[in-house]
Amino acid sequence: MSSRKQLSALVGSLLLVAGGTQGAENEPTVAELWEMVQQQQQELAALRQELAATRSITQTVEIQSLENSARIEAVGEVLDAPISNRGSSWADRTSLGAYGEMLYNDQTSSSSSKELDIQRFVIFLNHQFNDSLRFNSELEIEHSFISDDARSPGAIELEQAYLEWDYSRNHSVLAGMHLVPIGILNETHEPNTFYGVERNRIESRIIPTTYRVNGVKFAGRLGGGFSYDLDVHEGLFFESGHGGELAIRDARQNGARAEMDAMGYTGRLRYTGMPGLELGMTLHYQSDMTQDGSTRSDIGRDGVFDVFGNQVDDLDGLLTEAHIVYQSGPWGLRALWAEWNIDNKIAGVANNDLSNNGLGREQQYGYYIEPSYRFNSNFGAFYRFERTNERAASNIGAAFDSATSRNLVGFNYWLTDNAVFKLDYQFEDDAIDRDLDGFNIGIGWQF
Repeated sequence: MSSRKQLSALVGSLLLVAGGTQGAENEPTVAELWEMVQQQQQELAALRQELAATRSITQTVEIQSLENSARIEAVGEVLDAPISNRGSSWADRTSLGAYGEMLYNDQTSSSSSKELDIQRFVIFLNHQFNDSLRFNSELEIEHSFISDDARSPGAIELEQAYLEWDYSRNHSVLAGMHLVPIGILNETHEPNTFYGVERNRIESRIIPTTYRVNGVKFAGRLGGGFSYDLDVHEGLFFESGHGGELAIRDARQNGARAEMDAMGYTGRLRYTGMPGLELGMTLHYQSDMTQDGSTRSDIGRDGVFDVFGNQVDDLDGLLTEAHIVYQSGPWGLRALWAEWNIDNKIAGVANNDLSNNGLGREQQYGYYIEPSYRFNSNFGAFYRFERTNERAASNIGAAFDSATSRNLVGFNYWLTDNAVFKLDYQFEDDAIDRDLDGFNIGIGWQF
């Protein structure tokens, strides 16, 4: 009963007594009336306390709601503020990650018929200084360990270490060691991101993935689905005295005391304006792949010479690359073409015993096509046809029938998005009858 109803009842009782409407025998005494009044007053006092408590709780809830709203607004202001103004520690703006893979090759490698290898383990360490400036790095260990034992093929290599600055909206510049923007795999080659146990041969021999350099790169989005990369960096460095340095892959300097007499220039244009589609084209030019005929005895560089012992320089080279990546539902397609055109003076390069010669190397090309089908989130299958020719300009001597074709079929099973099991079988047709047919098994991870 409310306090107003209690007051009404009390007043009514008093009026009835004062009016004398009932018989004397039923009228209460003065003492009884006083007792009734005191009882009613006690009940009123209790109701007043209850009402006061109710009002206090309501006010407390209202105050708490206002305080919560203020806190929510404060958190929103912090999240909207630039990173540099949030007061977070460096650890909150630093990330650590890794990727790696273990492979088993059976009859698919000329170096070993059956081989089990931790091929690589890479650690990421990145830091965000503020909204527009960041540092990215990768440190790689290849083939498990390094020692002076001949059985140790390992290496520790710095794969990336650069600062990247967003100097305006949609445009950035980076400086330091980075991956050259070319092809499909050179920048994105974690094992869970592609089919096949091994990387395809074109993006290993023609495009020397992983091709990393010291330099400066500009990148940005142009609108309409187009983006660009412009890169100025160290170039390749041929030499002829150590048995393999005329191969594109072996000519990488990897940022280690790199000769800079002749730099490399890379430009890429990409289109990603349709869902699931990427089209890309890259031109990579070097004015002199001998680095102006450099010789460096302190690091074992002995220069490039012809069969008569004359030094060769001014070997310019142009690499042209084009690719397509398309995903439509479960169906996928990757295809890539890459071709080197090098000054024809390279054909006369050879060391003393002619084993490392440049015959036919003025033209080198490779291409592949890879359709795939993803049955579900875990399982996908692929087929890949590859063809490479590193001496395509000649049919003389060691350059005769230098082309190799490979067919691969296999599957990936993703345990999660970032952990994968792979298996494939390789059929190779080598023009000099050195076919390598067999299977490969691998596991890979990234986090």
